[in-house]
Amino acid sequence: MNDERAQAAPAAAEISAPAAVPDGGPKKLWNKNFALLWQGQFISSLGKQAFGLVALLWLKDATGSGSVMGLVMMSALLPPVLLGPIAGVFVDRWDRRKIIAYTDIAGGLFVLAAALLFIFLPGSTGILIGTVFAVTLATGLLDSFSQPSISASVPSIVPRERLEAANGLNMSGIHLALFGAQGSSGLLYTIIGAPLIVLANAFTYLYAGITELFIRIPRRESGAGGADGENPRPVRRFRIEFVEGLRYLKGERGLLTLIVVYAALNFLISPVLVLLPFFAEDYLGLGKAWYGYLMASFGLGALAGFGLAGVFPTRGKARELAVNAGLLVQTLLIFVALYWKVPAAQLVLFPLMGMAGGVMNVNVGTLIQLRVPQEKMGRVQGIITTVAAGAMPLGMALGGLVFDLTGQNLPLVFLVCASLSMVVIAAALKIKDYRSFLASG
Repeated sequence: MNDERAQAAPAAAEISAPAAVPDGGPKKLWNKNFALLWQGQFISSLGKQAFGLVALLWLKDATGSGSVMGLVMMSALLPPVLLGPIAGVFVDRWDRRKIIAYTDIAGGLFVLAAALLFIFLPGSTGILIGTVFAVTLATGLLDSFSQPSISASVPSIVPRERLEAANGLNMSGIHLALFGAQGSSGLLYTIIGAPLIVLANAFTYLYAGITELFIRIPRRESGAGGADGENPRPVRRFRIEFVEGLRYLKGERGLLTLIVVYAALNFLISPVLVLLPFFAEDYLGLGKAWYGYLMASFGLGALAGFGLAGVFPTRGKARELAVNAGLLVQTLLIFVALYWKVPAAQLVLFPLMGMAGGVMNVNVGTLIQLRVPQEKMGRVQGIITTVAAGAMPLGMALGGLVFDLTGQNLPLVFLVCASLSMVVIAAALKIKDYRSFLASG
């Protein structure tokens, strides 16, 4: 094992050259461009999360249908999964600053239209249900373009050596927005109702988009041209660049293995996420509120993990160890949580799970930003979204079905998912290209 680890660094040099950093690039982390991006994402995420939660509360009151609520949640997840690779081509060709800003402005206009309908047509339940579906689908579609743009832009506006800190801050901002929305939306919905909350959310989007227009992202080379310097037609050019992204990933066996591993683990962990309410209330024998306590403690652990990864950045073999240790710890703690049913123990285990995931996600995201050339970043991020995130809805649906077919045998489902996850991790650790890629940045 020691000999293999010693050989990983030379092998990593064969993967690809690190993404170039423009001359005269940023000298400090908290510069004007990163600050504008961070605050814009925090504010728009706050509005986005609040709209989603208020929409579900309103749908529950208006329809009482779990199926309708499930379809709305699915309509938010599907666009990034289905459109990831296509959106990635546009991200690599267009001005990323404009994509980030204009998608938030467009989201604000969609939500503003919904707010006006809620205000002026309060009794038109059918129209308002359709509006919630339309806005949820539209904002999910916009996310398909904005999220790869953000990930691809960060390496250009912060110092290379501070990428971990930048990614940790970005992920922390999104989690803080989620906490803020969860903590306030239910109360505000009860006090002032859905129309005014939706109207306020529209202004958060618009504010974020307008301020993001002032971000300055260094220019980069766009996608490939045609043969012999010709400029192909848009459709053919799009196809050329899309295929170019696939070929790049095919040649990066370590990165490709990482994507497959994440997709498999996302598929296997999804049933656990779906069944957490049953775990808290039925298996542990606690009240409904404990589901919220466990989720909140997991989120706080993730925030700690983001901060830890940002303050103590890893390189080379240390990064490989951080990622694989995070995967192993998260999986092993599922077994421990099943066995150790003491409530106080759960409030320790779930933050540890969140912390392991936070450290792991910051390191993986940073490594991809360091290794993938800037002109291909959007396409790679789009494909990762489709493959890795696309496994989650399938895992959720299958996990719920298996749970019911086994007579709601929660320990069995958890044990199978955790055991298969261990198999996936063990298999990945035997792949030299995978280990070499993790140690390459």
